[in-house]
Amino acid sequence: METKKSQAREFSSLFQLFKTQTSNLPQFFAYTGEDSYEFELIIDHYKEALSKSSGAYEIILIVSESGEQAKLFAELFTPDMFYPRKLIIVKQAAALFKPILDTKATQEWKDFASGFRKNITAVSDEIFLIVHYDGKDIPQSLVQLFQGTLNYYKTKFLYPSDYPKVFKEVCDQEQVHFEPNAADEFIHRIPANVGAYLKSVKKLKQYLHRSKFTIEDVNSVLFSQNELNTNTLVETLVQKRKVDFFKEFTKFNDQNSEILSFLTRLTYKLDEIRKIKVIRARHNGEVPIPLMDDLLKTGSFSDARKNFVRRQLVSDSASFTDKVLDQFYDQVIEMNIKFKSGLRDEEGKNYFLQKVIYLFSLLQERSSK
Repeated sequence: METKKSQAREFSSLFQLFKTQTSNLPQFFAYTGEDSYEFELIIDHYKEALSKSSGAYEIILIVSESGEQAKLFAELFTPDMFYPRKLIIVKQAAALFKPILDTKATQEWKDFASGFRKNITAVSDEIFLIVHYDGKDIPQSLVQLFQGTLNYYKTKFLYPSDYPKVFKEVCDQEQVHFEPNAADEFIHRIPANVGAYLKSVKKLKQYLHRSKFTIEDVNSVLFSQNELNTNTLVETLVQKRKVDFFKEFTKFNDQNSEILSFLTRLTYKLDEIRKIKVIRARHNGEVPIPLMDDLLKTGSFSDARKNFVRRQLVSDSASFTDKVLDQFYDQVIEMNIKFKSGLRDEEGKNYFLQKVIYLFSLLQERSSK
């Protein structure tokens, strides 16, 4: 496989990487984001590309543990007569590179960084390195450490208007087709990120052994009664269906990703409710479809889905005054900070339930007036 030690390049999407010809695959690639599934897809892509080229290769895993920086240095820069071809996979890279990139680094780490920069452009063309930088952004200091040879992709926040486009990209990548109502259901209920979309489509293909799917397929395979659905949690909360909310929550698997997905979904819902309230205030309680398409980006929805969304949001907005909306936003921000700072396990679960009970009380107080 020919190596391309090109200037640092930001990929616009994972699909851009997946469509890159094997001969042009970046030698050094970093994925920035919290979705480990998306990074596993990148690993699989590199493994497949390497397997297609001649010769065996060794897989080296580097994680954030004591001494792993030295291991990375050795694997990159020390010739190996037995396995000259390598795929080096770095996980937990934010912690791994932190002492190296620290502006107040000790002399030992400064020497390490200097040696890294000096040797990185001379790494054998038979060695490939992919990095999961598990943070919100890729630091410029990391790009500079690689002397302009690091290609990277940063996950992007998806707005509702982005969902249909990303969904189409996933379908094109996986060569599948959804009936219109099945596509609507998929987009409406699957967490909005490339990893979740790809994982769900692959699951459909694996279970059904075909490439065309109906709404019955989507509901039976993707929304089993044993898996937590964050969209259901959001809907039951804003509709004050407390029993249904806690029934759904019994499927919680003590994963922060589920709670963060819920908070993201809740933020979207609050934004939609706020926009519906603005539209109705300006149009005598009505919600013109063209205006809804413009503000809520529902233009790609089927007519049936548009009418359903309009009716549901009008109903949901009745429980929210401007004050209650602001209180909800404040709680979502606080919870995001808590869970992204490491709150988890039983303590995190108890904190989450306390906050949810408080949110229900805000809605109950509103409806009792």
